[in-house]
Amino acid sequence: IGYSNRLSYNGKIKPLREDSDTPIHPPVISFRVNGQRKRNKTNEREAETIVAAIIACMEDPVYDRKTFGVISLLGDDQVRLIDRLLFEHIDLVQREKRQILGGNASDFQGDERDVIFLSLVDNTEGDDGPLKKTGEGKENSTKQRYNVAFSRARDQIWVVYSMDPAQSLKTGDIRRDLIEYANDPSAYINSINQVVQAAESPFEEEVAAYLISTGFQVKPQYRVGGYRLDMVVGDQHKKIVLECDGERFHSSPEEIQSDIERQDTLERLGWHFIR
Repeated sequence: IGYSNRLSYNGKIKPLREDSDTPIHPPVISFRVNGQRKRNKTNEREAETIVAAIIACMEDPVYDRKTFGVISLLGDDQVRLIDRLLFEHIDLVQREKRQILGGNASDFQGDERDVIFLSLVDNTEGDDGPLKKTGEGKENSTKQRYNVAFSRARDQIWVVYSMDPAQSLKTGDIRRDLIEYANDPSAYINSINQVVQAAESPFEEEVAAYLISTGFQVKPQYRVGGYRLDMVVGDQHKKIVLECDGERFHSSPEEIQSDIERQDTLERLGWHFIR
């Protein structure tokens, strides 16, 4: 739910379950392996790791009667490889009992499993530099695929990958966002809570929460000299101030004149204002 809120729903989905509803913890596991993508879009190390993890889970009493699914985020060749390994290492009775299914995100549309494993497949080799950026896709198709994949798990999701996201993936790459969320799921919630506590109006809360959900760094009630700004939006090259003008604090002629003078002063110092 946290990832879907960040990716697509701007924090508007509310959970109907608590962590205590399941003995399986943590709900999100990030698992990096030393895998290599082959030309046919397979990653044997990721596939072997996922199958081994499923077998280990099946032997753990905590996962008693839990069902399992595996989703490839890069094509069907990885799905076929994982299916073959599942067939070789888990007998038919157990596969049916645990409802083990491998597929891509569309194969799981409208379906769920207690535990889901995601395979990202991709990696970089040597000093080739970052991979080509994967964005939201035409008509948000990639974004929708990632949202479906991550939201198929009832109790727990494993993100299995073979990359250093900071080195292999560019800022704004949907794969990097997924891995970084899996590495620290609480970071997004904590950043939202900090903004809500510091905001002076519901308008500021809503704007800041939306910006954080789309990947921006937001510093609320930021002080510059003797001035206090509604929020500063993080950027490596620009100093951006976002002012949320409401009737309560910005309506009288004196308040408007003070705002203009403050903005003039800070703009001369290189700050860029968006009101």
